[in-house]
This record gives sequence, C-alpha cells and structure tokens, in this order.
Amino acid sequence: MKRTQKLKVNTVTSVINRIVRIISGLILPRLILQYFGSETNGLVASINQFLSIITFLDMGVGSVVQSALYKPLAKNDSLQVSKVLKAANNYFRKIAYFLIIYVIALILFYPFLIDSTYDYIATGFLIFALSVSLFGQYYFGIVNELLLNGDQKAYIQYGTEIVVIILNLILGIILITQGASIQIVQLGSGIIFLLRPFFLKKYVSKNYVINKNVDISEDPLPQKWSGMAQHVAYTIQSSIGTLVLTIFSSLESVSVYSVYLIVVNGISILASSMMSGISSFFGNLLATNEIDALNSYFNKIEWIIHNIVIYMYGMTAVLITSFVLLYTSGIKDNVNYNVPLFALVLVLSKAVFSLRSPYQTMVFSAGHFKETEKSSIIEVLVNGVISVLLVNRMGIVGVVFGGLVSVVYRMIYLTYYLSRNIVHRPIKRFFKQFIVDIIIFSLILVLGNIFNSIYTIETMGEWLFFAIVLGIVNIGLVIIINVIFYREYTFSFLRRIF
Repeated sequence: MKRTQKLKVNTVTSVINRIVRIISGLILPRLILQYFGSETNGLVASINQFLSIITFLDMGVGSVVQSALYKPLAKNDSLQVSKVLKAANNYFRKIAYFLIIYVIALILFYPFLIDSTYDYIATGFLIFALSVSLFGQYYFGIVNELLLNGDQKAYIQYGTEIVVIILNLILGIILITQGASIQIVQLGSGIIFLLRPFFLKKYVSKNYVINKNVDISEDPLPQKWSGMAQHVAYTIQSSIGTLVLTIFSSLESVSVYSVYLIVVNGISILASSMMSGISSFFGNLLATNEIDALNSYFNKIEWIIHNIVIYMYGMTAVLITSFVLLYTSGIKDNVNYNVPLFALVLVLSKAVFSLRSPYQTMVFSAGHFKETEKSSIIEVLVNGVISVLLVNRMGIVGVVFGGLVSVVYRMIYLTYYLSRNIVHRPIKRFFKQFIVDIIIFSLILVLGNIFNSIYTIETMGEWLFFAIVLGIVNIGLVIIINVIFYREYTFSFLRRIF
C-alpha cells in the first residue's frame, strides 16, 4: 500500500474511531449524571484528571520513539527498529511500575482532598477501578501502538479501539441501568479495555521480525528527556482546569467544567483525527529528504485543517450552551449549567489548540524536541499563574481564560519556529490564514446569534434541526470567504469532492 493510500485509510479509520468515541463519551456521562448525580460525575472527572498526570511520561517519550522509527522503517532496517523498541519497552515497563506506586498514593491521600459523600473505601476502590485500563496500556500496548503508527498502520489500532469502545458502551449501559455501583461500572470498563493491548501484541509478533535480545550499545532515544519535558508540560496544561477547580472550588464546578469539556473534547478528538496519519506521513517525507513535496503537502493540509477546525468550533460556540442545557435537563440537583461566557472562552481555547496541531506535528516529526521544550514549559506557567489568580474572581471563566492565553502563545511560537527551522517559508502565510480564521469565526457567531434570536430550542429534535440548517448556511459562508482569499485551493478542493 502506497504512503498516500495509507494516509487516506488511516484518516478515514481515525475519523470513524473519533465519532464512536464521541458518541460513547456523550452517552455514558449522561447516564452517570442521570443515575448518580453531578457529584459523582465530578468525582469521576476529577480522579481521571489526577490519573492522567501519569501520561506525562507517555507520549513525550512516545513521540520520540515514533520519530526514531521513521527512518529505519523507511529503510527496512530491522536491527535499528529492534533497538528502538527494546529501549522503549524498558522505559514503559518502568512507567507501569511507577503507575502502581502513584495509584497507591492516590488511594491513600486523594480522599482527604475532596468534600464528598463517598467514604474513604468507596473512593479508593473507584480510583483502583479507573486505573486498571491505564496500567494495561503502559505494560502491554503502547510500544506496539507506536510501531504501527510509525509504519503508517495506525488503522489497525484504531479499528481495535472501535471494537472495545462499543463493547465498553454496551457493558456500561447494562451495568448502570441494572443498578450497579459506579465502582463496578468503571472496573468493568477497565477490564474491557485490557483486551486491546493483548491483540496488538499478538499482531506485532506475527507481522514483524523483532529481536528482543538485541544489544543496545548506545541510546537509540537520545531526545527522550526533552520529549518527556514536552509531554509533562502538555499533560499539566490539559489538566490545570480540573486541578485548579478541584483545589480552589467545588466538585459541582468540576462537573460543569467536565460536561462542557465532553462537547469540546469531542470536537477536539474529531479535529485530531485529521492528523492521525499525518505525523508518520510527514516523518516518512523527512526521512527520505523530500522537502519540496513536504512543503507542498503541508501548505494544503494546513489550509484544510484551518477551515475544518474553524467551521467545527464556530458551530460549537453557537450550539454548545443550548446542547448542554438539554443534555443536563432532568438532573435533580441545583447546579447551574447555563454559563455562555465560559462556553465561548473554552471553545476558543480548544479551537486554538486544534489549529496549532499541524505545526506541532511537523516539529515533532522532524524530531525537534529539545529545541522547543522551553516554550512548552512557558505555556504551562502562563496557564497556571493566570488560572490561579482568576479562579476566585471569575470562577471557571478565569480558569479557561488562562488556558486561552497560554495556547495562543504556544501556537505563535510553533509557527515561527517551523517557518525558520524546518519548512523555511514566509511567516506571513500563517498570519494571512489566521486573519481569515478570525473573519470566518466571527461571521459564524453573528449568524448564530441572529438564528438564536428568531428560533427557540426546547427539545433535542429542535436543536438538531437548528444545527443542520445553521451548518448548511455556514458551509456556504466558509466557501465564499475562501473563494475571496484562497481561490485556487478552494476550487481545487471542490473539484476533488465533486
């Protein structure tokens, strides 16, 4: 299969994967809210964020591993592939052991951080249940995932993930509706997700020649510490909102934050699906030194991603509050989920985060981890300082405002770095695209407000009709603006579609 064909298959499979994840991510939390209430939903979200801190040792090195695999895979150098995988296996086994210690510490001390109706034992068992699948991922599956990604075979792991997500959804619905405790529900989920790493291990053993006893005379992952620093920063960055609210606010605030996060994370997941096979695609072009082809593909991919991201998040900004109010209707507590200003700032923050993906992907594909690590640390510091300073004055709005400022800084930095050090193109190309993004997003908001003023939404069916009509109108808007600013790309893209 050619690399462009692999890119298409990976992208399609990734999109399906993300859609399934979004559907599951909407159904299960809604059932948790309905059957267990906002406090339990906030507790699960809070524990998941504390557990996600362990991933700061994941994709930092994971990105380095994948970057180190591009050249030997392109040259069929099985010896070097074996060296990289052995070094990665050794590292991630240590992470699995560290996870055990971390989970024990959480079980011992986390219950003292919160004000909950759950007792110490119930909270501790919930932490254990949520950690089961995470341990399986680190101990068995992650190195095999990285190998498949590096070989442009991500469609295999995406396909297996689709299966376990559907199985988990079915099991979750059965357990919740039959009156199982939240602890049993999450433990069942963890056991289901353990199936996938075993399948990937068997597939890799059957289809790749890996020498597990290869001698490593020198470190095949020299940039792993810089990669780790980058992902420490990324993980803290993505967790700051929940952590700050957990410590300085209430579980009810965490619940509001997490419900809105379900929606924007769903959009973020869908946006990231477009980047699923691009990292290995860029990495293969870099490994074979096809710079002209790299620049040509990157310019087109950048334009496509910007337009799709702005369209999706513009629609989200208009529709998210009404959706959340319908989604949480019937929940029997006094938590206020009508927070439109918070929703807008959160959507803007996630939109910028998604817009910077092609630039960060290109930087990581080139293996420039050490050169860009300081900016990732600055991003976290900016977010943390602003969030802590504003949380008491502005509540959850202050927390997401800190996130917005920090991701804008990081995006501008990455575009400058990429233009000067990797693709060597004028920075004005990015600023032109960014101005067009602002124009399109602003017009979508204006149209949305006009539609909202003349259309009342009281049911999910009315919301869906409103979303379809607004979506069609906004597609026309995006095309018109792009015909003005990017005529050649627009007509080429439309010819491909039709």
